Amino acid sequence: MSDYEKRLAVAIGKAIGDRREAVGMTQRRLGAAIGVSFQQIQKYETGANRIASSKLMLATEALKCDVAELVGERCGERPGTARLIRAWSNLNDKQREAVTSMIEAFE
Repeated sequence: MSDYEKRLAVAIGKAIGDRREAVGMTQRRLGAAIGVSFQQIQKYETGANRIASSKLMLATEALKCDVAELVGERCGERPGTARLIRAWSNLNDKQREAVTSMIEAFE
């Protein structure tokens, strides 16, 4: 694995772990949702193993997020992302709509 591939695997793994924790999901539950062991989830989250695109898609379904949330243009360079995800996860539908409208006003 090249240095770039390793950095990318680590960044994606960290994003998966951050999102999983933000939604209150265990590694065991995420593993069951995508068809792997919790040990494999640990390896994904540490970057020891790269996650296959098919498993990544299943993970986004289980974590109720978009691939873009886990794989950004500059993956791993978004400070505060986990904090924002945790806060977003605690909002109800009306609050999410209000926040989305506010953000769209900045475009």
